Amino acid sequence: MGYRYSAAEGAVLLAAMIVFLALMGDMVSIMPVATSGLCGVLMGYMLKAKRPAVEIVKNGFAVALVSLVGVFGVYKGFFHMNILQDFVDALPKFVQSSMDAYRSMGIGGQDLSTLKTMLESAMNFIGMSLPFDIILYSGAVSLIGFLATEAVLKNEDISRLKPFSEWKVSRNLSLLLIAVWLIELAFRTNNTVYMVTLNAVLTLLAIFAVDGYSLLAFYMKKLGMKSWLQILTVIMSIYISVFAFIVIGAGVLDASFDFRHLGKGAS
Repeated sequence: MGYRYSAAEGAVLLAAMIVFLALMGDMVSIMPVATSGLCGVLMGYMLKAKRPAVEIVKNGFAVALVSLVGVFGVYKGFFHMNILQDFVDALPKFVQSSMDAYRSMGIGGQDLSTLKTMLESAMNFIGMSLPFDIILYSGAVSLIGFLATEAVLKNEDISRLKPFSEWKVSRNLSLLLIAVWLIELAFRTNNTVYMVTLNAVLTLLAIFAVDGYSLLAFYMKKLGMKSWLQILTVIMSIYISVFAFIVIGAGVLDASFDFRHLGKGAS
């Protein structure tokens, strides 16, 4: 819609859809509709203006992120629903219900204490990493939305992203990762600084994971591997944690040393 029609028409359609959802009482759907809708309207407008694909995805991400945070603000201001706080408050209840389930299975003593400690650590990490989840969601909305649009407009003269095997992040991000990691180590006892640096590190690692998978795709393609074998390799790397760490490390090294000699680039 953002490409076929004007930005104003796309925005009016999106507003009508949000009003319809609100009248129907479907408050849950407003968040993804508003986020992906605003992102789509902007990307469609920029596609029509022949802007570079990478710039479109970056701006789409920014709009998705701002609109998502804005929706949280609207929920809190108009409907008195603090979604993020409610989620964080529910985490201890999840730990308690899990403990009750373990007790019913006959688990007790030291084993139960160990499981409780592990669950509490996991829930604490989930609560601390919510900003990263929001950033990751916004990035996925922008990138997946653009790729879907590319597929729909395959016969149109629009700017397109490079093949995935040629995606590469800037070398500066490697230096930024080191700097943020050092700050995290230095201020680990400061909860606010630790939370900010933790989410920054997680975001950077996610970006390097994309670079790592791009590097993997490049060499699998260069070796002439069958498509099914490439897919199997990627699935294994996702489900086997050691492979996932190797892929991230490969992404960091590729960003630093440019193994593919692609020069400056961004995914």
